Amino acid sequence: MIELANDRIRIGISETDGSIQSILDKRKGKEYIAADGAGLPFRLETANETTSSFEQFAIEEQQTAGKREARLSWRVSEGLTVNSVIRIADGIGEIEFRCEALNASEETVVSLEYPVIGNLGAITEGGENDYAAHSFATGFKVRNPLKHFGKDGAGLRFMPYPESFSGSSMQFFAYYGMNGGGLYFAALDGEGYAKWLNFYKNDNGLLEASFIHGCEDMGPNKGIGVTYPLVVRSLEGRDWYEAADLYKSWAVQQSWCSKGKLTEQKEEERCSWLHERMGAATFGINAGSDRTEWLRTYHEHIRTPMFHILGPDWTNAPQTFYKGVPGGFDDWFPTRFNRDNIEAMKQYGDKCAPFEFDYLFHMEGADGERGKEAAQKFPEKEKLKSIDAYRFPFICPAAEYAQSFHVERDLTLQREDDVDSIYYDISANNIMKICLDDSHGHSVGAGKAINEAYRQNYIRTKKAMIEAAGRYVPMGTEMMNETLLDILDYYQARAGGQPAAPLEGYPLRDLLKTGEAELIPMFAYVYHEYGAVRLDGWGKLTEEIGSLYYFTVARTYLWGGLYELNYEYSPMEALDGRENAPEEHYYPFEPRGYAFSAERADYLAQFADLRTGAGNKYLAYGRMLPPLAFECEKIEADWFHYNHGKETREYNDSGKLDVDSIVHSAWRFKEESIGLFFANVSGDSRSVKAIVDTSRYGLAGSTFRYMLHTSDSDGSGSAITLQDNGMLALDIPARSVVLVEMVY
Repeated sequence: MIELANDRIRIGISETDGSIQSILDKRKGKEYIAADGAGLPFRLETANETTSSFEQFAIEEQQTAGKREARLSWRVSEGLTVNSVIRIADGIGEIEFRCEALNASEETVVSLEYPVIGNLGAITEGGENDYAAHSFATGFKVRNPLKHFGKDGAGLRFMPYPESFSGSSMQFFAYYGMNGGGLYFAALDGEGYAKWLNFYKNDNGLLEASFIHGCEDMGPNKGIGVTYPLVVRSLEGRDWYEAADLYKSWAVQQSWCSKGKLTEQKEEERCSWLHERMGAATFGINAGSDRTEWLRTYHEHIRTPMFHILGPDWTNAPQTFYKGVPGGFDDWFPTRFNRDNIEAMKQYGDKCAPFEFDYLFHMEGADGERGKEAAQKFPEKEKLKSIDAYRFPFICPAAEYAQSFHVERDLTLQREDDVDSIYYDISANNIMKICLDDSHGHSVGAGKAINEAYRQNYIRTKKAMIEAAGRYVPMGTEMMNETLLDILDYYQARAGGQPAAPLEGYPLRDLLKTGEAELIPMFAYVYHEYGAVRLDGWGKLTEEIGSLYYFTVARTYLWGGLYELNYEYSPMEALDGRENAPEEHYYPFEPRGYAFSAERADYLAQFADLRTGAGNKYLAYGRMLPPLAFECEKIEADWFHYNHGKETREYNDSGKLDVDSIVHSAWRFKEESIGLFFANVSGDSRSVKAIVDTSRYGLAGSTFRYMLHTSDSDGSGSAITLQDNGMLALDIPARSVVLVEMVY
């Protein structure tokens, strides 16, 4: 075994096949690769097979001032070679990998998986305090992945990037044991190349981490030149924030953060009404039928302007969830918006956005032949490398027709209907960046080119809509990934409502239902102050959805989002025994008769008030900080999930989940103040005692003034004390939220 090492980390590489045999944290004396089981050096996918075999292998060590490296080369077959460089520099516990696949053969190279870091064992005793934290969707954490991942079950295998519904919104993940060490894995690619970030259980029953690099130009005599480094770095094992801090230090220097923080952007470059005046959101209220009675009821109780992403039922030809999508221009216009809804929203100070299935296309509808020519061509299902099948009829964003149609359609919508915003469903953030049809003007494969085509379509469309409107027009999508952070203003998600919600996170659903997996605010922690408001919660104002509602509302707001009432697959709340009819909807839901709950709306109102009031500068513009540590009792919350497709196994699912009785988050606003938020989601008064360690926030020695903001109009029931040892003590009434500001 060849070893590369500095005073912090050591990697051992097999001299016979180049596989990684050892990763040792020298300071902790912690070996991460278990002794049993042989690892694989790489996986090379061609049109015919995936192989780790080779005919010849060579490895060469080099040492120069300040760094040590090994150069590896595998001759796979005649004309087909995989090369890599593994490097360790002085001073940091980091290993850097570079790789390429050279092809001078008639084979077609599809992907290269490297590095493959296999046979990772438990970090803490029995793995009970071990966690995998991954940028799947916008961030999930799984406890004891060695126990809970399965070779053919739960796990994070084939996580495409950038694709945040079935893959990765960012380019990092971590495996750590609480206070026992860990490893950070990242691809440092600022260009948007197609890749997969994988963490799963291998055939040896141990954990494996790997990166797959897609071929951007497939064909004979064409290989893969990976232009970015892959890094593996040792962790202390404090929590996932440690890995996120490492990634953030690189990520905010990339082009998608080039506009700067929201507070640094010009007023005409951001949407102030979305960040400052909207206290809650809805999704899927019918665009073509009168819903003014519901709008009035919401405003009587929630008492805030609301942002509505309308249902898809406004187009000339049907745009539904079960019997059709529009094709070309004539299928979209003239529009069928209910004007009473629009006028009511204006009266309340609300804003709205039409829903568009952005790249879905009816190939037998208007411009059907042009749609067929522009159709996105995916690999065969068994070669997709995704948990998603991408079954919809997509058009490729790089096709000339798709580019012109995208602008023409939405510019016309802006001119004729003067929309406040535009929203795209099943679009850039949840479609794999690959197309095999090079007649669209891109190479076969074309991950980076496809991603850039989405970007340019959005940029051109947004510019045209802004010019037509004479004001800023925000743009949003289903889900979010980092490469679009400089273009998109908001995104819709559902994971915050899990397990009482569908869609993203579904590969981990069984673990989410037991609490062994949970959502984490990974994307918000890295990027919140740079933009993209999250709409989440998948909620209803009914008693029937269960008491998990209180936790979900609090978590959504305290993590910087807007709570979303959702009406996609089920009726609106019954008002005086009346609910909206299935025949007016775009999905054939079952009537429910669940009554509107004023109490639940009033609970939501206090968070909406906090979002638009005292907490706005943090929850809209702040930088998320690691939370305080304190003892927190768990409570049992029940949930019922009926707002989903009737054909799914999740429909009418229900259960109970143990959750924290206190939801907490910490934020910094500029260099002016820190906001500490605490929401009591239980039915009883609760007390919190937490040490405020100012050194963790880089504020040791600073002088503070503490201010308490409560959800009670007179502050009754809430109290704060600060002891000499830095102990913050709070009394919080049942189902209420407080903000403690540290102004310095």
